[in-house]
Amino acid sequence: MDFDSQVIETEESYFDMVPYHWLAGKKAGALSNPNQIVLTQERANFYFPNTGYEDIIGKTLIYSDTIQMTVSGIVESLKYPSEFKGKEFLQLRKAEAYTLSQWTNTNGSDRIYMQGNDEKSIQSAYKQISNIVEKKFQQYQQEIKPKFKYERTLELLPLKESHFSTYFNEFGVEKSSKTVIYGLIAVSIFLLVLACINYINLTTAQIPQRSKEIGIRKTLGGSKRILILQMMIETAIIIGISILASYFVSKLGFYFLGELISDNVKDFNNPLMFGIFIFVILLFTLILAGLYPSWLISKVNAIEIFRSKGNLNTSKGNFNLRKVLIIFQFIIAQIFIVAALIIGQQLKYTIKKDLGFNKDAVVTVNIPYKLYDIDNFNVKKKTLTEELSKITGIKEVSLGNEPLSAGSNSTAMEFNGSESSEPFNQIVFRKSVDSKYMEFYDLQLLAGNNLVPSDTTYGYIINETASKGFGFKNPQDAIGKIIGQKGFYYPIIGVMEDFHAKDFYNSIEPLALMNGANANTYNIRLNQIGFKESKATMEKVKSKWSEFFPAENFDYKFMDDSILALYKKEQQLQKLTNISTTIAIILSCLGLFCLATISAFQRTKEIGIRKVLGASVTGIVGMLSKDFVKMVCIAIIIASPIVWWACNKWLEDFVYRIEISWIPFVFGGLIAIAAALLTVSYQALKAANVNPVDSLRDE
Repeated sequence: MDFDSQVIETEESYFDMVPYHWLAGKKAGALSNPNQIVLTQERANFYFPNTGYEDIIGKTLIYSDTIQMTVSGIVESLKYPSEFKGKEFLQLRKAEAYTLSQWTNTNGSDRIYMQGNDEKSIQSAYKQISNIVEKKFQQYQQEIKPKFKYERTLELLPLKESHFSTYFNEFGVEKSSKTVIYGLIAVSIFLLVLACINYINLTTAQIPQRSKEIGIRKTLGGSKRILILQMMIETAIIIGISILASYFVSKLGFYFLGELISDNVKDFNNPLMFGIFIFVILLFTLILAGLYPSWLISKVNAIEIFRSKGNLNTSKGNFNLRKVLIIFQFIIAQIFIVAALIIGQQLKYTIKKDLGFNKDAVVTVNIPYKLYDIDNFNVKKKTLTEELSKITGIKEVSLGNEPLSAGSNSTAMEFNGSESSEPFNQIVFRKSVDSKYMEFYDLQLLAGNNLVPSDTTYGYIINETASKGFGFKNPQDAIGKIIGQKGFYYPIIGVMEDFHAKDFYNSIEPLALMNGANANTYNIRLNQIGFKESKATMEKVKSKWSEFFPAENFDYKFMDDSILALYKKEQQLQKLTNISTTIAIILSCLGLFCLATISAFQRTKEIGIRKVLGASVTGIVGMLSKDFVKMVCIAIIIASPIVWWACNKWLEDFVYRIEISWIPFVFGGLIAIAAALLTVSYQALKAANVNPVDSLRDE
């Protein structure tokens, strides 16, 4: 599949499985010969604007300047998100078009879809495919006679799990992690619970102020059921207003956090599911936030209210419950704070760590797959390389696969040490490069020589990992040895230091650099200049490109951006964690503010007496703040092992990772304590500055 242009090779049965609606042409025979092509309506409108779909049938599209394709059908674009993103469909090449050695290769862009009536039919098809693979490998063994052992296992993957199969790489396929999704759901639930805790604290804190109202209602015959119903209605109204406001806030969130949210999510529209979700949220929040305060109000004794002249204090038990809730809030906040710091450290590590090659000021330009077959392609490719080198602002240019990418291309290779010993064999990943590639990326040779200019493969430069895998004790021993497979044996001409060819989820694997026609990416190093100058330089590159290839096929990426793109999931996780941390701190501080308000209200007389006896404002503030700081410290102690375990589990997926130190825990604790002190200090200062005469008179 060519993911840039969304051109795929497939069979007519593809349209039996994917329910496309045919706007013109017929499914039967649409891909009966190699020169036919089926377009989606989007591509048909692009290629043939203002033309009826029936009139487009039979028209010709020219690919790569020479390949003529006849439009045999037009299908309606799918109206729902899916992984079926093809927009131009060609006939799949037959099995005979592939050499036997290609059956030992791996490719991250080809997929086989199977649809059956039941599990038995799927297993039958799976067995047939396995037999074909086994048959081809047996033919390979008979003709090539490799001395290495090779096993390939095939696994079935349900289509509904395909989007979440992040455990294996598919080039150009956007996937989502179930772990991350469940994590986000957990985060949202925690934030909702924190908000409910705040509502409970705020509501119960208002009971003393509403005591006269409650007493009058009870005196006039108000039953417990009526009081509970009133409180639940008040809660439901507040929740309803919050849900209405959240709709507009979510729109604002989509605007500011657009890069975190998939376009497929933005386009998703299911009113029924949305309505059910809102109802469940309303019911859950109403029960969680409204039930306890409603019950507490119904327990108030009217006689006690009037006996205390309307100044009703909440019980000690209720006050302790609020403390427990506040501690819980700060446990969640502390988990978010420390997790955000650790995620940031790991992401910084992945970006700043030495990758083994020089990526500074590098821009890459990929030549699209559909241009490979144009006339004089290799001549144009090389000539353009020379022309680009002459542009002011460009330091150097090299042709070769990107050093670090999500794509992969590997093959089985063997080395026969001696007739008496078993051959060494391993899967080796390959990159096609030119003779300037090593110098361009500052790759270090440990032994041997660099590649020389050539259009064909004549030798390999392997990395240290490959050298050790072939059994060589030191790099020099590998020079001149023959590796590969029958028909494709070449000498090792050099051994280089390891560098990271994949993200940090993968260990460094055996790798070989070689000459070849598949070096179809321009690696351009710019002079160390500013943004405006680099943009102007790339405009010159585009202008020069258009002299050799179509301008619409020009697309460039900075190497730093390409590397960051490999960690898009981690960047999204970091941003969401930072946002969640901010919200959790605010909610926790609001809860603490409620508790400080209650504490100051209940201790009004005590504070007045202390001031009369000579207590200073500082002493009173310290007295009121001390208990709250203790609660935060308890939360920090409880949260620390939880967040340490969770972050360690997350880091286990990385082969190259940071070691968790004490710094995030100390720094996170200081943030929590500082936030708590700032929150409590306002109420503490307010209470400490009240005239003791007024407070004692009120009491």
